[in-house]
Amino acid sequence: MNYPLLRKLALFSIIGGILQIVATFGFGYQYQMGHDTMGVAVIVGLINVLGMILILIGMIAVFLYSYQIKASLNLFISFIVLFIGSMLEVGGMWTVTFVSPMLKVHAAELASTWPTPSGEGLMISLLLLFIGWVYFGFSLAKVKVLPVIPSVLVAVSLFLDFATPLGFISYFGGIFWAIGIIWLSTAVYKRTKTEVVQGKDATLANS
Repeated sequence: MNYPLLRKLALFSIIGGILQIVATFGFGYQYQMGHDTMGVAVIVGLINVLGMILILIGMIAVFLYSYQIKASLNLFISFIVLFIGSMLEVGGMWTVTFVSPMLKVHAAELASTWPTPSGEGLMISLLLLFIGWVYFGFSLAKVKVLPVIPSVLVAVSLFLDFATPLGFISYFGGIFWAIGIIWLSTAVYKRTKTEVVQGKDATLANS
């Protein structure tokens, strides 16, 4: 396994997790504090999309590192579902970032009721996203290659984020989820760095 590559990929999701926390506070500023302007919506949306893309790249490292140490069918299937759901959601987030602010100005009714089939498409992507991340988090916790607490946090925090009606409390779900992502990615980053150093030391000792 190419540990230097995994370490670089893990760094992507660490940065992505930080951006997700920033975006969560941005959404709070936008919706809870009454600053839902086109400029704020686009900036916060871009941060959110970029964070999600970086997290998705970094999760490749989390999956590969865990799977090579302890292969699991659940881990494999959950990652596939996670990847597909996240890709669909990123597409939806990109559309919402640039289309929704414009609709709020020129067609407020459309912006609030997303007509068929766009509304159904967004719901399907959200459902796959939710199932994928919950399944992946519990699968990681089961194999116990990486720390269990952030693995469970990644899965459980989404229940708070998705199940709670739009309000201040629901934002904590996104923050806890991002913390779990950063925690897992940092574990991969540190472990791959240590194993590369140990490998070099062993090579020098045998030469």
